[in-house]
Amino acid sequence: MNKRPFIACLGVAVALATIADSASAAILEESAHYGSISSPLPIGSTESLSLPQFATSLGTLTGVTIELYSYDTISSVVFNATGQSAAFSGATATMPVTVTTALDAFDVLTTSAQGTAGPYASLSSAPFGLSVAGSISIPRQTASFSAGDLDFYQGVGVLPISVTVANSVGAYSGNGGSSLFFGGNGFSYGSVEVDYSYSPLIGEPVPEPGTLCAGLAVMSICGVEIARRLRRTSSRPLSLP
Repeated sequence: MNKRPFIACLGVAVALATIADSASAAILEESAHYGSISSPLPIGSTESLSLPQFATSLGTLTGVTIELYSYDTISSVVFNATGQSAAFSGATATMPVTVTTALDAFDVLTTSAQGTAGPYASLSSAPFGLSVAGSISIPRQTASFSAGDLDFYQGVGVLPISVTVANSVGAYSGNGGSSLFFGGNGFSYGSVEVDYSYSPLIGEPVPEPGTLCAGLAVMSICGVEIARRLRRTSSRPLSLP
């Protein structure tokens, strides 16, 4: 038995199974951002966000995944208590930046990034005020969980989200005389994403274009192969017993 038509037909079966599976499951992504790269939230700040609930008109909700992405910065800060510029060195701030995202009392995500900014040496040219000696950026921090109470996430309203940037006690040091004081600050910006997994209602156009194209391509190859096989069979002379 020639296996080529069999393999081609098997490809059709796989393609049809892929499309059928795509039609039985879908994912809807919703996201909201806090702060921005040009205006991150400093430690001690809270921002309120909201994401839409899953609309049951789309289908049956089967799962919810919430993800928190935070991009954090730590800065070494110098306070000049005099009316003149003053030189400093060894300005260093070691501290964590903690971002907490709360949807309710149970669904809470937290990221915590700790780093050291410094040591820096420069001139404090901001008398009677704060100046930034230097800053470091910390790679993206992530946290996620799968929700258990699906009813909380579906409806026609919104999900209220509270994002808080905080820190625990840090360590600060520097040299510059009794008129200079050394401290630090932390900043964060990022996003909260909710992925709704669901089974679409019958008639909803859910397969992705790429999935459909792949399935059609496999079926086209199958058709060409079968046609070639039939032509070869029909062109052979009939052998009589």
